[in-house]
Amino acid sequence: MANITQQIPNFLGGVSTQPDDQKPINTVRDIINGYLDPTFGLVKRNGFNWKANLGSGTSSSLSGGFWFFFKSVLSNYIVCIANSTVYAWNADTGVSCTITSNSSTSWTDSYLTSNSDSFAYIPVIESSQDQVIVINRGVTVTASSGSVTPGSLTGTVATVADLPTASSNTGVYYKVANTGAADDDYYVVSDGVTWVESAKPGISSGFDVNTAPHRLRETALNTFVWEDIPWSTRTVGDLNTNPSPSFAGNKIRAAFMAGNRLGFVSGNNVITSQSNQYFNFFRTSSLILTDADPIDLACGSSRKVFLSHAVSVTQGVVLFSPRQQFLLFSDTGVFSPNTATVKNISNFDVDETIPPVESGTSITFVNKAVGFCRVMSMITQGQNESPLFIDIGKQVTQYIPSSINKCISNAQNGLTVLYGQSSPKAYLYRDYVEGSDVLLRGWFSWNLPGNIQFIDTDNDLMYAVIKADDQLVLCSSQINTVPTGSQIATGAISDSNPSFDFISTPKAVSGVPSGKEYINNETRIYIPFDTITNANPIAVQDAATGSSFSGFFQTPTLGTDPVKGNYFALPGSDLTNIDWLVGYKLNFKVTLPIFYVRQDNFVDFDAYLTIHRVKFMLGLTAQCNFLITPINQSEFNYEASTIRFNEYTYDKVPLENRLVFTVPIMQKNINFDLSVTSDNPYIVSLNSAMWEGNYSPKYYRRT
Repeated sequence: MANITQQIPNFLGGVSTQPDDQKPINTVRDIINGYLDPTFGLVKRNGFNWKANLGSGTSSSLSGGFWFFFKSVLSNYIVCIANSTVYAWNADTGVSCTITSNSSTSWTDSYLTSNSDSFAYIPVIESSQDQVIVINRGVTVTASSGSVTPGSLTGTVATVADLPTASSNTGVYYKVANTGAADDDYYVVSDGVTWVESAKPGISSGFDVNTAPHRLRETALNTFVWEDIPWSTRTVGDLNTNPSPSFAGNKIRAAFMAGNRLGFVSGNNVITSQSNQYFNFFRTSSLILTDADPIDLACGSSRKVFLSHAVSVTQGVVLFSPRQQFLLFSDTGVFSPNTATVKNISNFDVDETIPPVESGTSITFVNKAVGFCRVMSMITQGQNESPLFIDIGKQVTQYIPSSINKCISNAQNGLTVLYGQSSPKAYLYRDYVEGSDVLLRGWFSWNLPGNIQFIDTDNDLMYAVIKADDQLVLCSSQINTVPTGSQIATGAISDSNPSFDFISTPKAVSGVPSGKEYINNETRIYIPFDTITNANPIAVQDAATGSSFSGFFQTPTLGTDPVKGNYFALPGSDLTNIDWLVGYKLNFKVTLPIFYVRQDNFVDFDAYLTIHRVKFMLGLTAQCNFLITPINQSEFNYEASTIRFNEYTYDKVPLENRLVFTVPIMQKNINFDLSVTSDNPYIVSLNSAMWEGNYSPKYYRRT
């Protein structure tokens, strides 16, 4: 029997649900609260900072609402549609925004009556105004507005030459018949000087704005107006020569922006506005078709087409129906009613309620199977080439549950996040590609302190709204930030991006401006958030005057004062002169697969292999635990710590950049489970590992 060693070069392959002998060498069984970083390795995620409680008793009233992120010139906002109205908060300060409708701040709108899956939105800047167009996907746009075009028809002439003098017929309407065909009829009205083209008097002027998409318009910082959109009406032609857009009489399912046009998908049609006139879906003239006029095209197929989503790409607009995808494009690169066309590009199943998201140079979309989700990536090619498809969820089949109903992406970080509003768990995918080389591609998961109602990102900042028992809480976290040397040198735990959730300072309460007081032999730290039933509280000492041990943390007990509110309690001596950060523990866990002898693509699953020890190369790390669970035996816990006798500096955060820790095993490879855990407020970085053991091929030479 030979003594051998093999290396696991990194853990950047993320989670794999394949059998252990089929897993790539750099994948694991599970990652909870980790993050794949091509520079620092598999790291414990940063904690979420508490920013605000969103109102009082909001858990029941807003839970399950339709949430979205809106970035304006003035600020960032988080918006929720629920209870037939709109709520908004400043994402950076947590301040509740004022939203008026018809000059009232207390209002509801029947257009907003639906469940969260029935809404879609798109930000639009029009006439230098920041606004969001909101679509109720379940509302049919009424074809007639109830109002009619002005005037009454005086008569019909054969040609324009037969018209009487305009100066003596102000306000008079005539029909110019031209030939006997209805397609070349048009209408004119005298303005007292000349005859100008008009709409046929007495016909519908357009669709009903009350059933069409509405808008949320920013008027000042933290101030909005909810209102009907000033849709343009029919000003020329009749119902034949200037028909209503095809979404009139149908439901609008999604919106997009392309070629300086606002677009909608409805039924099997894709419709765009006039160029640079986002709210005008009627022609300029019934006599000629201009390049600026609206586009209204049907997607032809032998299958039933019901368009549900649209994503703009370089080649045009990708249109998604549940079982087929199309591309709206123009050979000239400029959309016009004369050049735009639609073609079929693929036939994949796509979930109707989860919109596909643009992920840099690709589009990520979801389709659901029984009990789990598939996640696909589409990479569009040239105008006349079929797109490429990658099943990015294949490695984690059955890992992502079918309860997922939201998907967002952050192209800057190659990050995709999927979550469901009835669960505290988010599933994340990250890739990093240089040219044709895939340097990182893997899945991992996060557990947050409550059910996730909303997640979105702005550059490297992630926002989340969490349902923590009976309270909705707005939080934020830096996605990529790993503590730097200068941050560690300050000794401040707050500067080193601590790894616990709801990170906050003590809350000032009545009679206690510092938020800390010593009473009944305990230090009470008042907290700005509600206590959470199944979360573990933590209080962390920060570096400041009075601190002697930066990063020292304790597990407090929970308490409530009827006047001052909720608090964390630390029994013993008076610790009010210390600066504290409070929050809830974040449990990091990586479950490793069975170790096998590998050589290139060969995995020796039948050999006799005893693992003596595993050596882990840790990057920037403070402390973590290695849990060994032999079959039918008690769990062994080995702690790896940077705190060593006579070497630790009290006023510095206990982080070390390079640490090799040896975990003794002495078990047959298939007789134990090994995992890495951490619930302290510090980062953990797993760079690589090496196992050492005794190997025998059972008297058979491998060829």
